[in-house]
Amino acid sequence: MSRTVRTRALARAASRRTLAAALALGLLSACGASDEDALRQWMDATRGARAKPPEPLPDARPYVPREYAAANAPEPFAQAKIGELNKTLADSPEAGRRREPLEDYPLENFKMLGMMQKHGETFGIVRVDNKIHHVKVGQYLGQSYGRVVRITDQEIVLRELVREGVSEWKEKMTSLKLDAAA
Repeated sequence: MSRTVRTRALARAASRRTLAAALALGLLSACGASDEDALRQWMDATRGARAKPPEPLPDARPYVPREYAAANAPEPFAQAKIGELNKTLADSPEAGRRREPLEDYPLENFKMLGMMQKHGETFGIVRVDNKIHHVKVGQYLGQSYGRVVRITDQEIVLRELVREGVSEWKEKMTSLKLDAAA
């Protein structure tokens, strides 16, 4: 192929591109003008329109005072009430024991992920509050004085103390089953 033929082919291709660009620009400019005119007409009509006035407010009802019904009820913050609460807390079955961090969470929030043995001691692996913890026999979990009594590869068994009545405590065995989804 000669140099002139190649030059003519390139010139034709450039000419086609220029023609296509000019055609596209012409079409876009034609569309833009009519859209802009329609927008201006709508804006002028909206500016000229009057908004209807708001509806009048309803008449205010007169205030009718009422009798305070709880005037004879015991005050919730009275020293007697606080004393009863302190006595109840002091009567807990393990009042002298220091609470452990995992006792702040309800037992429903715990998920058993597995178990492991390290230096001859068995640990249960649990997740609570998106954190992983290792628990061992004798440790406390949950808010009902739940103490770990046994750890297997399928469950963690707890002894919980649940209040029954005013001053009586009842033992209840509960377990955390292995979470298969984890």
